[in-house]
Amino acid sequence: MAEVKDFVERMFQFQLDQLTLTTKSDIMAIYGPMHNDLSEIVRDGIESIVQEFGHSNDTLTILLHTGGGLVDAVERTVRVIRHHYDFVDFIIPDQAMSAGTVFALSGDNIYMDYHSQLGPIDPQFLVDGKWVPGLGYLEKFKELNKKSRKGKLTPLEYALVLNKIDIADLHHYEQAREHSVELLEKWLPAFKFKNWDKKQSTGEPVTEKMKQERANEIALKLNDTKRWHAHSRGISMEVLQDELDLVICDLSEDKKLYEDVKQIHSFIVDLMETSKMFFCLRVAHYKKLEDTNEET
Repeated sequence: MAEVKDFVERMFQFQLDQLTLTTKSDIMAIYGPMHNDLSEIVRDGIESIVQEFGHSNDTLTILLHTGGGLVDAVERTVRVIRHHYDFVDFIIPDQAMSAGTVFALSGDNIYMDYHSQLGPIDPQFLVDGKWVPGLGYLEKFKELNKKSRKGKLTPLEYALVLNKIDIADLHHYEQAREHSVELLEKWLPAFKFKNWDKKQSTGEPVTEKMKQERANEIALKLNDTKRWHAHSRGISMEVLQDELDLVICDLSEDKKLYEDVKQIHSFIVDLMETSKMFFCLRVAHYKKLEDTNEET
C-alpha cells in the first residue's frame, strides 16, 4: 500500500512538473473549498519552493477547481501570493464558483474552455457543517419583509423568520457581499485591467476612473441574484466575454496546454474521489536553465 501511495505521489508531481514546462511558470493546483486555512497552506507551498530552489519564479499559474467558500480566506491568500509573484494566471479546467470566482478575478489572465464556468459571487458560510449561500438568505428575508409590511406573512413564514433567520447572520452576509465587490474593484484595475490602455471599439484612452467603473459594473452584475437565479448557476466563457465584456483566454487554442490540463485535472479528481480527500493543494517549480546548471 505504501508503494502504491508513493507511486501516485510521484506521478502527481511528474504531471505538475510537466505543466510547468508548458506554461513556463510555477504551478499550484488548488482543489476544494476556500476555507480559513487556505492562505497558510498556500504560504507553506510557496515557501517550500523558495527553500528548495532559493527563489520562486516571477509567474505563478494556478489550476483552480472549487465550489467556493470564504471571501476573507481568498483575500488573505491573494495577499500571500502577490508577495511572492509579479504575475498570476488562473486556469479553470471545470469550475470556480462564488469565492472561487473572486479568486480567479484577482489574476492577470484567466484561461477557460467551452466547458469551464465561473459563478455569481455569492459568499458562502459554513452552517451546521454545510456550506450555504449568503445571498439566498438575504433575498428570502427581503421577500418575507416585504410581505410582512403588506400584512401578508403566513404563520409558517413567520415561524421561519423567528427560527431560521438570524439578523446577525444577515448582517454578516451583507458585509461579505460588499467585501466581494470591494475586492473586485481593487483587484481588477490593479491586475487584469493593468494593460487596458485603449477602448477596443473607439480607441479612446482608458483612465483609472474608467477601470474602476468597469470593475464596479462587473462586480455588481456578478452579485445580481435575479440575473443568475441560483448560487450554483454556471457562467460560461462566452457569457463572461459577451455580457460582462471580460477578456478570457481560450484554453483550447493551445493544444498542448489543453491536453496537459485535461490530463492532470482528471488525475486529481480521481485521486480525491478514491482517497476521499475534500481538499488538495500541490505546487511545482519551473526549473529554468540556470536552475538545472545545464550548459547551452
